[in-house]
Amino acid sequence: MTRKREKVWTAIIATKQWFTKLFTSEADALVDDFRNNPPPEIGTQPFSGDDNERGD
Repeated sequence: MTRKREKVWTAIIATKQWFTKLFTSEADALVDDFRNNPPPEIGTQPFSGDDNERGD
C-alpha cells in the first residue's frame, strides 16, 4: 500500500512542479519589456491595392 501511495504523491508533486514552471515562465513572458531581446523592426509593408491574385 505504501508503494502505491508513494507513486501517487510523486505524480502529484511532479504535476505541481510542472504547472509552477509553466505559469512562472508565462508570467515572465507577460511582464518582459524586451530589454534584453527586442522584437524585430518590421516597418511598413508595401500594399499594391490588389486583394485578388491574378488570373482569377
